[in-house]
Amino acid sequence: MKIFHLADTHIGYSAYSALDPDGYNQREMDINAAFGRIIDLALKESPDLILHSGDLFDTVRPSNRAISFVVGQLLRVSDAGIPTVIISGNHSTPRLRETGSVFKVFEHVKDLNLAYTGKLERFEFGDLLIHALPHSADKDLFDSEIASLRPDKDFGGNMAMLHCGVEGMDVFRMNEFNELMAGGNQLDRGFDYVALGHYHRHCEATRTGVYSGSTERLGFGEVGQSKGFVELDTETWKWKFRETECRPMLDLETIDCNGLQAKDVYAAVMDSIESAGLEGAIVRQRLSDADRRQLGLLDTQAIRKAASDALHFELRPKTVDADQKVAAADAAFDSVEREFMSFLAKLALDGMDAEKLESEGLRYLESGGGE
Repeated sequence: MKIFHLADTHIGYSAYSALDPDGYNQREMDINAAFGRIIDLALKESPDLILHSGDLFDTVRPSNRAISFVVGQLLRVSDAGIPTVIISGNHSTPRLRETGSVFKVFEHVKDLNLAYTGKLERFEFGDLLIHALPHSADKDLFDSEIASLRPDKDFGGNMAMLHCGVEGMDVFRMNEFNELMAGGNQLDRGFDYVALGHYHRHCEATRTGVYSGSTERLGFGEVGQSKGFVELDTETWKWKFRETECRPMLDLETIDCNGLQAKDVYAAVMDSIESAGLEGAIVRQRLSDADRRQLGLLDTQAIRKAASDALHFELRPKTVDADQKVAAADAAFDSVEREFMSFLAKLALDGMDAEKLESEGLRYLESGGGE
């Protein structure tokens, strides 16, 4: 059998303010397109089975647009007669049972097999048995179910599907509040292949456990990572990663601002932008050892104009206090922050804690004026 293994499509995810020609969030459309390209390949190459190892959706309550898109893609696969197995991931598993699951919408799609109740499900495809263990909001239930995860010797092939982190010689995790972890020894129990989801970088996590990785880059921590899916041959149990197209994401070389004047920082940023190919990309320019007061004088509007070919550009300084050199939290400076810094520079702050006023004001602006 030829099997396509994918995961972490995160349909419904959106970010930044860029819109496509139809007025939809461009990143949401990128996420959809990444999934659609794999479905296109499946219809062209006709695998015997498709496995999706969790986080089909980005949220527990996806939008009607996200649901409609997924329904359309799954019906394309169903109409082609390709059986599919999907397990729920932590992003699409409600914490409260009464919330209900979006996966009930898909229960009547032909050749679609779903595991989303937190319990281990078994799906037979000829002499191949799929052991599908979805994410669970109940850690005790997950631990109990994974303890019972064993190959069935009555079948010629046994595969497991899980959406979780893995601990062993290396640790594969996303550091999300509701992620579940499995030990590598809990997976290497004689399965021919373990189709893993949750960790966004494609890699081999255990002897038989493979993360397909996410189908699009979902943060700057994924810069440089190839995205796609895994193709598996059950005759030999050999697999290969198949890279698919996704939007470029660039993390430009960090500029060390120590000892520089604002004009020098500005020139370095402009040089960095001009030497990089930003067209259509998601771009971050980091600054280290930056002085807040000097940063307040940067012409961020001119910088953003220079980077206007990018889908999204952000300037991310890591600041230090000009006198005490105490590291502060990252802060993304935009026009509001620049105006605030310029305003403070003009104030007479005698008798006031200027450093605290500055840091608290910037923290408030960074939070969007929230609590």
